[in-house]
Amino acid sequence: MISAPGMAERAQQRLRSAALLIAVVSTGGYTTGACADAGLFGSSEPLEIRIEAPWRQLTRRMEGGRSAAGKLIYGTPSSEESSLEVSISTRGTSRLEVCDFPLLTLEMRAEEVVDSPFAGQRVVHLTTQCRREPSFRDNLVLEYLSYQAYRLLGEPGLGVRMALVDYLDTEGKRSAESALAFFLEDLDLAAARLGGVRLEPETVPVDAWAPETLALLGLFQFMLGNTDWSAHRGPPGEPCCHNLAVFGPTAAEPDLTPVPFDLDSTGLVDPPYAAPVESLPIDSVRQRLYRGFCASNSLLPAAVARIQATRADLVALFENDPFLDSSSKKRARKYLDSYFDVLDDPKKLNKRVLGYCR
Repeated sequence: MISAPGMAERAQQRLRSAALLIAVVSTGGYTTGACADAGLFGSSEPLEIRIEAPWRQLTRRMEGGRSAAGKLIYGTPSSEESSLEVSISTRGTSRLEVCDFPLLTLEMRAEEVVDSPFAGQRVVHLTTQCRREPSFRDNLVLEYLSYQAYRLLGEPGLGVRMALVDYLDTEGKRSAESALAFFLEDLDLAAARLGGVRLEPETVPVDAWAPETLALLGLFQFMLGNTDWSAHRGPPGEPCCHNLAVFGPTAAEPDLTPVPFDLDSTGLVDPPYAAPVESLPIDSVRQRLYRGFCASNSLLPAAVARIQATRADLVALFENDPFLDSSSKKRARKYLDSYFDVLDDPKKLNKRVLGYCR
């Protein structure tokens, strides 16, 4: 698991302090992106939960799709705890190979979630801390904030909610442990919330995307230092697109909406397992490489202006986060500043962005 036994009480106090800080500090980040929706993702307050499951069975061989029955308990002992029966399955590809603890998907019974914080969800994904070291906690928080950053830009994005999770092994073979995690909205439910459906075409031509959103998406991925995505096709044998969901009425209609996910292998998050594809002309994910499309070039001035208008909110999102340590805040600020250095300089923008479009 993640944190050592005996840490739970301090983690709970940190969670309560964080919730208070979020309530009184106007960052332009937590509230703008997270509270646009109702239910689980309509609150910026971190959620305290306990998950009881046979964790040794689920993590023993770290294989994707392993599943087990468990319970999700929410509320606090000082108030009233409630529990939900859940089916827990492991997910992910690269993280299953490099992490001590897998990403999780929780499936709930529709009749049980009606009067719970998970009303309307039924399926929810939990992004967990990859390894025990404190640096991986900051990686988790930075990935969470990356989702928030996209919502700050005013684009349709996935809902996220921070959580402090107590893991209790029902087989009694692992000590109870606590760690940060965040809930991530299910793609199909997100599409329905946005008034469409999730599509899985084999490929998507550039002109099928909503043009303004595609232009902004390319600049957003460039901000993160993310090259691990494709708006044209998916991995071999899989539908389009790579780390990008396709939302729309039908695949035959134009103005499809791209929705990014899996934002961990980026220069901003910079986990030790992240590396660029060998064919790209960069040696590290910290090196930015624009992967947007030349078809978006005429729309880039408006997209750049839109991002520049949110600069103060983007910076505040990271600087005011209660879970991120000071060194990670400084590193994130430096990385964001280097991004805006490009946007603010027409020569750099022409060379680093227009000159690398596809």
